[in-house]
Amino acid sequence: MKSYGKSKLVLALTTLISIFLVQESVFAVDFGSKTCKMWEVLEWEITNSSYPVSNPFDLVAKAVFSHESGRTRKIEMFYTGGDKWKFRFCGSRMGKWSFNTVCDGSDGTHDDGSLDSHVGQITVNVQTEQDVKGFLSYKGNKFAIMDRDATDLKPYVYQVYMNQQDYEQQYNHSSRIWDDPKNRKHLIDDYWNNTVDNGFNIYFVAIFYSWFKKGALDRNMVSLTDIASPDLDVFDALEYAITYAHQRGGRTHIWAWGDQGRKQTPNLLPGGVLGNDHKRLMRYIAARLGPLSGWCMNFGFDTNELPNPELITSQWANYLNDRMGWNHMLCARGWKNSAFAINSYAGFSGNYELTTTRNGPSGYEEIKDDIDSDKSKPHLYEERHTYNRFKYVDPDVCQEPGDGPDQYGMSDGYPCWPVKLSSTEQTRLNEDGSRRLIWREQMAGGMGGFFGHFSIRFNSYGPFSQNCGCGYNPDSLKRAFRCFRDFWAKDRFMFDMVVDTGRVRNGTGYCLRTKDYKNFVFFVENESRIDINLKNMPGSQQIIVVDARDEYSEINKGSMSAGWRTIDFGYTSDWAIAVGDFVNETPPVGGS
Repeated sequence: MKSYGKSKLVLALTTLISIFLVQESVFAVDFGSKTCKMWEVLEWEITNSSYPVSNPFDLVAKAVFSHESGRTRKIEMFYTGGDKWKFRFCGSRMGKWSFNTVCDGSDGTHDDGSLDSHVGQITVNVQTEQDVKGFLSYKGNKFAIMDRDATDLKPYVYQVYMNQQDYEQQYNHSSRIWDDPKNRKHLIDDYWNNTVDNGFNIYFVAIFYSWFKKGALDRNMVSLTDIASPDLDVFDALEYAITYAHQRGGRTHIWAWGDQGRKQTPNLLPGGVLGNDHKRLMRYIAARLGPLSGWCMNFGFDTNELPNPELITSQWANYLNDRMGWNHMLCARGWKNSAFAINSYAGFSGNYELTTTRNGPSGYEEIKDDIDSDKSKPHLYEERHTYNRFKYVDPDVCQEPGDGPDQYGMSDGYPCWPVKLSSTEQTRLNEDGSRRLIWREQMAGGMGGFFGHFSIRFNSYGPFSQNCGCGYNPDSLKRAFRCFRDFWAKDRFMFDMVVDTGRVRNGTGYCLRTKDYKNFVFFVENESRIDINLKNMPGSQQIIVVDARDEYSEINKGSMSAGWRTIDFGYTSDWAIAVGDFVNETPPVGGS
C-alpha cells in the first residue's frame, strides 16, 4: 500500500476544528456552535489512529446535518492522510442547524466509535459578499445560479473558457497544473486572470487519471497501488481552483475523464465502472467536493467510444448524485438521461443522442431548435469551439515547429484543420464567427457554450498554431468576448424571456423579449442601422446600444415608444440593443 502522508488543506475555509481522540476513546464529543454565511464551507477534523479497514480510504463514516425546519443533508467523511478524517458543510439555508456523526455499522457505515456520535450546532447568516453565489441550477431550459438562498434563483449565462496551451495540456508538460499541483498551484491564479482577460468567468479543468497520481493521463500511467487511493495533492489544488474562482464570482467546469481511445476512462479500472476502485474515488469526490458550490462536472469527451456509453455515464452520475450532499449539475457529452442535469452536445454528428450537425452548429436556427427540443433542462454545446478551429492551411505554406510524437502518437506541427472544408465551415470559428456564435447561443434562449484554444500538441483536429492563425484569441476577439460578458452581467437575461422572430427588418438580427413586453434585447450583425419592432411595449422605454466588437461601452439612444423604430448606429458593426430598465423583482428569502 502506498504511504498516506499528511495533506494541507488549501481551501480558504471559514472554520477548522481539530479534536484529538486517543485510540481507546469512544466517547462522543460536542464540537459546540459555529457560524458561517450562506455558501461558505465549514470543516471539522477528527483524529482516529485505529480503524477497522486495511485501506483508510475505504472507511465509511457520515455526518447528518438537520435544519430547524426539518430539512436534512448527509455527507460522508473523507480521509486526508495520517490519522485524520474530515467532514464538511455548506451554508445553503439560513438559520439553525445541528449535526451528528454516524459510524456505528448502520446506514452503510463501518463500526468505528472514534468517528461516531459527535455533535455540534451551526448558525448560517446572510451572505454579505456580492460576488459569492451558490450552486449552479436551472429553471426550465435556462441556467440559473442560487443567489441569497437555494430558492432565490437568478438567470445565469454559462460560457466556458479553456486554455490548453498554457495550463490544461492533455499531455505531460512543464506548465501543466496537474503534473505537479503542489508546486504549480500559482498557475491557477494565472489561469483565472487569463480567463477573465479573455471575457469569461468559468474556467475548464480536466483531471483524467491524475485523480490517482499527479501527472497521470491514462490507465497505463497508474499502478494498482496508485489506484488504491486518491492523490491528495491533486485534490488540494482542485479545491483551490474551485474556491479561487468562486470567491471571485466564477465557476469551474470539470471533465472527470478523457476518452476511451486514449485509455482515459474509468471502465478500464479493475472492476470497471462501479467497481470497488471507481466507487472509492467517487465517494471521495462526493465527500470532499460535494459541499463546495462553485463547480459542475462532465464525464469526459468522445464518449461514443465507450461500450454502452449512456449506461456507463449515467451510472457514474447517479452514484455521485446520491452521495454529494448538495446538488451539482452533472452531464455527459452527447447523452440525454435523467441522471444528467444538463443536455450536453457533441459537435461532429456521429453516433450520439445529442450532437450538432457536423462541424456545427450550422447557424442560429439550429441553436434555437436544440434549446427548444427539451424545455425541462438547460443545454450546453460542449464541443470545444476554439478560435479558427476549422481553418485550413496548406502545410506546404505554413508549419508550426514542434517535437516528435508523444505517447499517443501525436506530434507538434499541425498548421490548422487538416481537411479543406467548405468556405462556410472554415469561417464558422474565425473572429466574426466566434463572436456571433456566442451571441447567437444567448439570443436563442441561453445555450451554454465552450470557447478558448487547444495546445500545440493535441492533434490535427484540435489545432493550435500561432504561426498559421489558429492560436490564441486575438486581442480584438478578447474585447468582443469581454463585451458579451459585461453586457449580460447587467441582469439583461430573464427567465421569462422568449425568442421573438420577425421583430427585425432591413438586416440580420435576433430578438429576446420578456412576456410583458417591458424588456427587449436585440443582436444585429454587420449593420450601420436597423429597424426594430417594439409592438406591445408599454409606455416609453430607454434604448441602449453597444458595439459588440469593442470593449463594453453604452451609447444612449434616448427613449422610444411602441411600434417600428429605426436605430442609426453611426457605423457598421455587430450591435447589441437593450430596451427597458431590466429590473428583476426580488422574491422573499425561502430556503432548501
